[in-house]
Amino acid sequence: MNRTASQLRQALVASHSLAASLDAADFPLPEFEIVQGWQRRRLARSYQDLFSQERYAAAGNFFLTELYGGLNFRGRDQEIERVLPVMVRMLPDNTLLTLAGAFKLQTLSLELDMDMARALQRLGWGELTLERYGVVYRTCARASDRKEQIELIHSLGLQLSKLVHRRLVLVLIRTLRGPARAAGFGLLQSFLEQGLFAFRAIGDGTEFVETIWRRESKAMHRLLAGDENPFG
Repeated sequence: MNRTASQLRQALVASHSLAASLDAADFPLPEFEIVQGWQRRRLARSYQDLFSQERYAAAGNFFLTELYGGLNFRGRDQEIERVLPVMVRMLPDNTLLTLAGAFKLQTLSLELDMDMARALQRLGWGELTLERYGVVYRTCARASDRKEQIELIHSLGLQLSKLVHRRLVLVLIRTLRGPARAAGFGLLQSFLEQGLFAFRAIGDGTEFVETIWRRESKAMHRLLAGDENPFG
């Protein structure tokens, strides 16, 4: 297995390991779902101006439902682990590297959300407001991890923007649709196809990616500083 494939496998192993802790008896799953639900709604509001544009709509939906889709990732990740040897043989290294980045981002985001869920439980809050979210965010802090998360979003977005213009990859993913679903890999096939074709609809995705990077970087600094309107 080459280096790129090893990176993907390591990212999957890390994701599996962390996801298993969601099932622990002492993990505050209700608080976790509160955190993720609040953040999805916040992202939808923060980027309504982008996601409402026809060229960005599919990418916005992919961003909210697949890259930040709550607990739905586990079945898809299991499919990837099963089909990984085939993917390594058929997909180019740059595609595998993009997938590895996606799962690294997923794992880091999951870890940060789990940390916030535990903080929310300790604070005894059954719901989140903007003010409470800021308190929970600063309680966890982890500024370097937050910065890495935003940088991963940035690099992954730029990689996808380049990847979707390589026709061979798109044709291969579409050709595999029927066989993948018949073999029980429908979640994986849907993830790959939706992501690639959503970003293809954008054309040049630089503005989309850079806008998210700028706004999230600004929001992170404001949250850590205790700004009352961090997303304004």
